[in-house]
Amino acid sequence: AVMNLSSNEVTTYVTAILFALLVHGIVIGLMSLNWEESTRSYTELKPYYIEAAIVAENPYKAKEERAVDQEKSRRDKKLRERRKTEARLRQEQVNWARQQQLKTEVMPAEPGVLPEPTPVVEKTRETKVDPESARSEFADELAKALTREENARKAVTDDEKAMAYVAQIQREIVQNWSRPPSARNGMEALLRVLLIPTGEVIDVKVEDSSGNGAFDRSAVLAVTKARRFVVPTDSQRFERDFREFTVLFRPDDLRL
Repeated sequence: AVMNLSSNEVTTYVTAILFALLVHGIVIGLMSLNWEESTRSYTELKPYYIEAAIVAENPYKAKEERAVDQEKSRRDKKLRERRKTEARLRQEQVNWARQQQLKTEVMPAEPGVLPEPTPVVEKTRETKVDPESARSEFADELAKALTREENARKAVTDDEKAMAYVAQIQREIVQNWSRPPSARNGMEALLRVLLIPTGEVIDVKVEDSSGNGAFDRSAVLAVTKARRFVVPTDSQRFERDFREFTVLFRPDDLRL
């Protein structure tokens, strides 16, 4: 049988078919989009870290900056100690003068007993207390105490300065040292370095070998490349601590 469709029915069927095709197209498009998102690969970028070390050119500046606050408190403490010392010595002077005066006082004689006659000259010598001598003795004691205090303070200051020179020498050697590939943990090379008062290196010897020739040579080269170190201008300090010294090389650190 042949179906006779009106124009309205044909339009309805066509509209339904087009709508169905549109819906299917949307569904297929969404599925394709999700598939691409699910299959897309991501590469995580890891940050790079650069380790940097800052080496101070002036060996004293950093130390002086750290010691600014300590220096004021140290001076205040020294001033308080000096005042205490002066007060103690003044009190000792007063006590000493009193003791001298008590020694020279005439003790009352016992009843019925006449004191032995004493020459006038001797009595005058015994009873006289020389204030100038007392002041001189007090001044000597005070000067000795202040000298001991100043020497103790100077010793601390000199040691701090010496450590600053040592730190600078160590820093320069580390900068010149190229660790050889054959270096292993546990290796040690002890060098003996000889300087002249200007700080120039005149001799470097291997005092105790590490057992590895390349390691020993790298240590010697690190010192000789420095050529000249900053050393104290004080001759006594130089002769005592910097004329000749040893350097201990290790793969993990470097010690003077």
